[in-house]
Amino acid sequence: MTRQEKRNLKDISKLKRQRERQKFIAAAAGAKPEPPPRVRLDTRTADWDEEDPVVSELRRAVPAQRPAVAAEAIATEEGLVTAIGKGVCRVQTDGATLRCRSLPGLAVGDRVRFALGAVQEILPRRTTLSRPDPHNPKLERVMAVNVDVVVNVVSVSSPPLRPGLIDRYLVAIQRGGAKPLICVNKIDLLQDERELEALDVYRTIGVPVVLCSAATGAGVSELMDALSGLTCVFTGHSGVGKSSVLNAICPSLALATHQVSAANNKGQHTTRSSSLHILANGTKVIDTPGIRQFGLWEIGAEELRWYFNEFGQFSHGCPYANCTHTHEPGCEVKEAVRRGDIPKARFDAYLRILQSLLE
Repeated sequence: MTRQEKRNLKDISKLKRQRERQKFIAAAAGAKPEPPPRVRLDTRTADWDEEDPVVSELRRAVPAQRPAVAAEAIATEEGLVTAIGKGVCRVQTDGATLRCRSLPGLAVGDRVRFALGAVQEILPRRTTLSRPDPHNPKLERVMAVNVDVVVNVVSVSSPPLRPGLIDRYLVAIQRGGAKPLICVNKIDLLQDERELEALDVYRTIGVPVVLCSAATGAGVSELMDALSGLTCVFTGHSGVGKSSVLNAICPSLALATHQVSAANNKGQHTTRSSSLHILANGTKVIDTPGIRQFGLWEIGAEELRWYFNEFGQFSHGCPYANCTHTHEPGCEVKEAVRRGDIPKARFDAYLRILQSLLE
């Protein structure tokens, strides 16, 4: 035994004697004994692998320190976020669904790395669909990420068609990197085929338009074929029947639905939060809450023109590099509208959105 270990053993023996003395005094007086003063032990030469009484006492005197685990040393798994709650999320991985602690900014459709019951990292996103928060326009509300197709569900009646909303969706989809598809639900309620003419402009610019009826099943197989094997998000105005269409595609989803209000012909909010569902054919669909207005996130008036693809081949001929296609003389875009090469309805939509961004 080294000199230092002998000194430590002596200090421990002294400590034991003090404890015994205090217990005896406390028992005689009927009072609770005071804790003994701490004795500083020099443990620099202690051999922690020994199992003698000296080492045992030192271990009790000096709390053991757990080695810190580096973040990169944590074994993580990769998964898909299918739903998000307050501070938690559901992550799908290898056929199992796990409940994990969330991270700020997480969105349905995110690919993440998780470990120890918590999301550790959000992986880079391929595409994004987002809008300003209706209650705080300075905050971004991400609706879905990593989708191939954004399915804008509309109806021509109950509720009525809103081309202005479609135009804003197309801008946001173009900015986020996904592809658009317009799904017209409730065609069984059509009174006149001419009600569909307002959608011809979107076919003209290359946006797919699928007609269907969740009530009768008409057109549902065509919609399924268009989305087969893809990741898509269903979004649109409240009451157009997004959840009903998804139920028609896959009845086992059994998503909650409501009828349009008879009082004002407006949709009622049925879906309260976004959720991702994986269908039997591998198609992934995200159901989102209905909206009644759709703002554009981080798109300024000076860049709006770049999100109207039909302007592209003509804007290169404009005499000004920063031509806004509104008042500039010799504007080739306005000339293309006059000739009918650009649909006037689309140019009018551009002007309406531009004015709203300038206000």
